Amino acid sequence: PPLLLSSSSSSSSSTTRSGCLLCTSITATTLGGCLEQIESAAKQGVDVVELRLDFLSNGDARDGVSKLVEECEEKKLECIVTYRPEWEGGKYKGDDAFRVKTLAEAAQLGADFVDLEYKLGQDAIQSFKSAAGDTKCQIIVSDHNYERTPSTRDLRELVQSIKLCGADVVKIATTATCTKDAFRMLQLAKDESSSGQQTIALAMGEKGLPSRLLAPKYGAFLTFGALAAGRESAPGQPSLADMTQVYRLKTQKSDTLVFGVIGDPIKHSMSPVIHNAAFDALGVNAVYLPFLVTDIEDFMETFTEFGLSGCSITIPHKEQVAKYCTKVDKVASKIGAINTIVSSGGNGSEMILSASNTDWIAAITAIENKLGGKESLDGKQVCILGSGGTARALAFGALERGANVTIANRTVSKAETLAKELGCVAKSLSDLEADESLQGSVLINTTSVGMSPDIDRAPVTEAVVARFGLVFDAIYNPLQTSLLKMAEDNDKMVVSGVEMFIGQAAEQFKQFTGSQPPEELMREKVMERL
Repeated sequence: PPLLLSSSSSSSSSTTRSGCLLCTSITATTLGGCLEQIESAAKQGVDVVELRLDFLSNGDARDGVSKLVEECEEKKLECIVTYRPEWEGGKYKGDDAFRVKTLAEAAQLGADFVDLEYKLGQDAIQSFKSAAGDTKCQIIVSDHNYERTPSTRDLRELVQSIKLCGADVVKIATTATCTKDAFRMLQLAKDESSSGQQTIALAMGEKGLPSRLLAPKYGAFLTFGALAAGRESAPGQPSLADMTQVYRLKTQKSDTLVFGVIGDPIKHSMSPVIHNAAFDALGVNAVYLPFLVTDIEDFMETFTEFGLSGCSITIPHKEQVAKYCTKVDKVASKIGAINTIVSSGGNGSEMILSASNTDWIAAITAIENKLGGKESLDGKQVCILGSGGTARALAFGALERGANVTIANRTVSKAETLAKELGCVAKSLSDLEADESLQGSVLINTTSVGMSPDIDRAPVTEAVVARFGLVFDAIYNPLQTSLLKMAEDNDKMVVSGVEMFIGQAAEQFKQFTGSQPPEELMREKVMERL
């Protein structure tokens, strides 16, 4: 169900909520800054704020908690009061007696929740309850693991131990070392929620991002977002703006389909922006996430086990995923690189994974349009920089259109391997730089050199660029790479990676949904970000 704002006046230990709450942490170091952040949180539509008293001085924490709780009530926000000690990853350095006393006062002042660390022990937590007295305040008992995600068995045992401490809400935060860790935490939240236990289960770090973005789908009690990029209170927190506007948390349901893009690195990808916008425009009950994947086998196991619906594949996995797929179309098989997987037929061993490549036609069409239309590559000299999956796809496309292709790569042995497979010529980058006879109609960059944030780099020198009539860069972030700027400075035709990106994504969207994509909207969203 959609996120619901629950009234603080109805909070009690027996309250059950019908939706995942959206929370942000207030981490200013002054009371004035905290009040400003609470106001900002209210404007961004959160349901709950976490007042991180450990970011304040001890005096401000003790004397200001009343004002902060009152401000939350005025803004119609529920609040969690947290006073996290250093030994649990927080900022507080004093003794626990002062800290726990301040939390008890917060409960008496009307805080909706207080967060107590599981490592305090059951006796201390029960003593806190006695000190706080009969209030509406619910107790979140939390445990944080900053190194790994324990086994599912250990996680379930931890939940039971936290319950025995008298927790109204169980909170477990681990660190994800692979994709499956994030989904195991989501499953934990789902299982506990279905049994009536309010549970927050999050995996920290970039690999744990799905546990934050899919929390509503899996029935978690609450998920966290940062007020803005750079204000994260824990590793891997997305911004509230992205959570609500890009990933549309408030529209997620238990049957929302999950798609995504896998790669390493993946933060730069704009695929989530355009696919989610397209889903929204067409009313598709789906969400599209970025997955940082360093272990492709782990991801593919997670894909089938948790019933993902499809994914886009980028560097460096395009050549490794075929063996996990049930069907690979003829073109993708010939190219030897895949950028799209769509699932059907159920979960687990019954799932059918169909693979294809939408890169080549998108890029080649964009280049041909600039040169003058279809068949304009016939007989042309094309030099491709790189030897990975994208290089394979574009070399295949250029050869299909009748071009003469040279593969140039820093490691010449990789270029030779690819050239031998496709039936073209191989050169090293140093050969390309030194031999002025190596020139032609089209220079294509498929390497990551020049991609954000390393925007000042280029894969070749200006002398090489000057030998070609058109330069295409598969990189789309930044919009104008150093390579394309050099080409423009030399009065060459240029084609941005945006054209390829939009084209391949549009074809993927068709495969994902069976519907025609809103291409102009997708383009608009990319250009807004760039």
